[in-house]
This record gives sequence, structure tokens and C-alpha cells, in this order.
Amino acid sequence: MHPHAHAAWVIAVVAGVLSFLSPCVLPLIPGYLSMISGLSMEQLEEHRARQLARVFVSCLLFSVGLCVAFIPLGLAAGVIGRWLGPHLRLLNLTFGAVVIVFGLFLMNIVKLPFLYRDRRFHLGRRATGLWAAPVLGIAFGVGWTPCLGPWVAQLTTIAANQSPAEAGMLFGIYGASLGVCFIAAGLLFHSAIRAFSFFQRHYRAVELASGALLVFMGALMVLDKWNWFAGQLIAFFARG
Repeated sequence: MHPHAHAAWVIAVVAGVLSFLSPCVLPLIPGYLSMISGLSMEQLEEHRARQLARVFVSCLLFSVGLCVAFIPLGLAAGVIGRWLGPHLRLLNLTFGAVVIVFGLFLMNIVKLPFLYRDRRFHLGRRATGLWAAPVLGIAFGVGWTPCLGPWVAQLTTIAANQSPAEAGMLFGIYGASLGVCFIAAGLLFHSAIRAFSFFQRHYRAVELASGALLVFMGALMVLDKWNWFAGQLIAFFARG
């Protein structure tokens, strides 16, 4: 295993949470939970045992769909990274610059018109319930370019420095982290509604924090300091 794989996994978990909190995903979570589970908003708020079980299973299947969408991307990044091994420094420099631009985009400092295009899959109201949950997960992972693109770009850069298996696991952790957020929101829907409102009111702060973190990680890549940072992160958690 790559010595800094665990540090990359921490980044993947954080990326999943911040993707969930992104301003163009969070407001749509109640509607997605309704589609995934096949339950109405009123039923989601009731918190009956049978409904909670349905929400858990459907969100779990949705998470599986997310992983199915993301893991092949990680495997591909690992394979390409191996193939471009002699030019990995140039690859990191290029991807690092791209990640910085994505970070500035999230901070609304630069405009990237192509990222504003809606690439979501519209499955319609009929595509609801358990049978459709993994399909919705795949569609979400593949099609939600504007919000997931910046974090996927950062993880792709990290994955290119790892073996294909480690890179696939990295993207699997990202998908699982995003999926766990959906599960938690579904099981705690009544409380989550208030949290959604809070983050919507402070979405600018979320944008700035997410963008700044991306700029920071992109700069680490450009300056060839990722391994140093990963080592510091591992040492921090080891002390904890």
C-alpha cells in the first residue's frame, strides 16, 4: 500500500461531505430522498420504524450506485498514472493548476460556463423506490458535474499517484462518504431539514471554505508538496 494512502482516504471522506453540502446539491436533498425511498416528505418526517427501515435500505442501495459510478473512474486514473509514470510530475503540475481553477470557481472568483450546464439524469417521478435507488446513485455520480467535478478532479490527481487498486478504493471511499451523508439525512430527516436551512443561509461560507481547500490542495500538487502534507496528516492522526 502507498505510504500516504491513508491521508488520501481522509481527503476522500472530507470531499464526500463537502460535495453533499455544496449549494447546488444540498437544497435538492429532500427531493432526492423522496425519489430514492419512494416516500413523500410527510412520510419521511413521521419517522416510523417501517419507513426508517425503507429509507435506510434505499439510501444504502443509492450509495452502492454511487460507488459503482466512481470506482471505475478511480481505477482508470490509477492505470493512466502508471502509464504516464515518467511524466507524473508534469501531470501533477497540470492537474494541480486545474484544481486551483476549480477552487476559484467554487469561490465564485472565476467563471467556468461549461460547469453551469445541467448534466443530471432526469428519470422522472416514476423512477422511485428501492428498485430505482442504485440507478439513481449511478446517475447522480455520473451526471452531477457542476458540484462534484471540482472534488473529482482533485481525487483524480491523487489517484494518479497510486496503484489502480488504491485509486479505485479512494473513489469508493468518496462515494461511500457521500452515500453516508444521504443515509444520515434520511434517517434524521426531521432534524436535517433545519440543518439544510442553516447551510442554505450560509452557503457562501461553505463555497468559500470548499474553494479555499481545493486551492490549497491544488497548490500542494503544483509545488510538489503533496507527499509532505500527507506525511504531516498521518503524523497528526498518529499522535491523536
